[in-house]
Amino acid sequence: MKRLSIIMLTVAVFLCTACDDWLDVSASSELDRSELFKSENGYGEALIGIYAKLCDKSLYGRELTFNMADVLAGYYKLTSTTGNGYWYRYSYADPSNTSAADWNENYTEDIWSNIYAQIANLNSLLETIDENKNVFSDDNYNLIKGEALGLRGFLHFELLRLFAVAYPLGKDSESIPYVTRLTHSVTPLFTQEDAISAMLSDLNNAKILMANDPIRLGMTPASCLASLPSGEFLAEDNIPTWYNRRFRFNYYATVATMARVYLWKGDRENALLCAQEVIRDQETKFPWVQKENLIHIGDLNTANNYRNQDRTFATEHIFSLNITDLEDCMDGYIQGGLEDFSTVDTRLGALGEDRSGVYEENTADVRYQYWFEPYMDYFLIAKFYQNTITARYFQERVPLIRLSEMYYIAAECATTTSDGVDYLEKVRSNRGLASFPLNRSMSREELLKEIRKEYQKEFWGEGQLWFYYKRNSITDFSEYMTNIDFFTFKIPDTEESTAGRE
Repeated sequence: MKRLSIIMLTVAVFLCTACDDWLDVSASSELDRSELFKSENGYGEALIGIYAKLCDKSLYGRELTFNMADVLAGYYKLTSTTGNGYWYRYSYADPSNTSAADWNENYTEDIWSNIYAQIANLNSLLETIDENKNVFSDDNYNLIKGEALGLRGFLHFELLRLFAVAYPLGKDSESIPYVTRLTHSVTPLFTQEDAISAMLSDLNNAKILMANDPIRLGMTPASCLASLPSGEFLAEDNIPTWYNRRFRFNYYATVATMARVYLWKGDRENALLCAQEVIRDQETKFPWVQKENLIHIGDLNTANNYRNQDRTFATEHIFSLNITDLEDCMDGYIQGGLEDFSTVDTRLGALGEDRSGVYEENTADVRYQYWFEPYMDYFLIAKFYQNTITARYFQERVPLIRLSEMYYIAAECATTTSDGVDYLEKVRSNRGLASFPLNRSMSREELLKEIRKEYQKEFWGEGQLWFYYKRNSITDFSEYMTNIDFFTFKIPDTEESTAGRE
């Protein structure tokens, strides 16, 4: 069996505040574990450092959200035959195109090594937490340990979706290493079935440990779990004090990830149960975006409520990252970056007629209205556009799990098509489509088509559409997607992957 050596070097957790400067943590290049883990706040800071690294451009700051993953999903029309054009045409899979293969390998190696680096940091935390249980107050030991276990399961699933084939095509084939400890020994590749069992174990244990998560109980979190944003007065804007737990891998993020994993492996019954658990608490925890907070960029100078500009539908985020250099990450790619765009091939989102095609000419759809801005003869994604006047809790955030996905999972897993339609209509009516109702008597095949449309409409800039296509072996979204093997990235050839490096 092919084996991959994941060397867990002596890990220092690298702390920085690029991801979440709300928490006022002093930056440090590295800290000795024995010093870092002397207090519960040290454990909280270690987690902040991990989230900061996940904001890197090679990960969720760009490639796994609005760039590589969305280019692969066919969201954009690119005429270039190099750079992003390699992904757009899947030319990295052409053995004769060595330039494209090298381009792809450079990016996917970064994704592989950078995610495993953060898994190593999580394992570093988890290996010390039990022996230091006495440093925690209240229920914070359970909450931090649960958060770390859940995030470890989440990150392994992200790797699985990229580097393993779709579950029905290879549940018993080798997939990825599932790394649960710091070690110099060789970590073998798990079968996909075994990797999923391991991640579900982590996620289930995380769910049990985080039963008293402040976001679930509606309580103010301790400083080690999430500080209040500095310089903001949440009460004045009716923002609950547990709001910052959205930026941590919280209880609901754990349940939502379980819904994803169960659906990936075809366990519709358990996927539905998990999605329904999140949906049951939706009204108080993840309320639908308010229409009055959706503002066109051009209206910002005249709108009275521009401070609450909520273009990402932040109230619906289950788990998101606070990327404080988001403008730089978007620079030259999508609307809201620092740089002007000069040619079609150097920017993403040259949508032209495609935007109206996706949204079926329904200009009533708030996604159609507020997520794009005109540029020359095109439309660019403006979902993450920011303005310094906008309230901090609506700025610099990229969702990794959002509420609507739970409704889509429930729709796909519903026991009857009419129930599935009801789940879809919940999202659609809150996107402005109440006047365009779906037929509750539609067939199963028609329901699946509507679910596909919703994924296309909802996840611009978030990297989720690609995984939806892969899970369902859908290839007709691109004239260049001629082989289902294009969905699966090659595991880096390097025998030793420094999964514990910074």
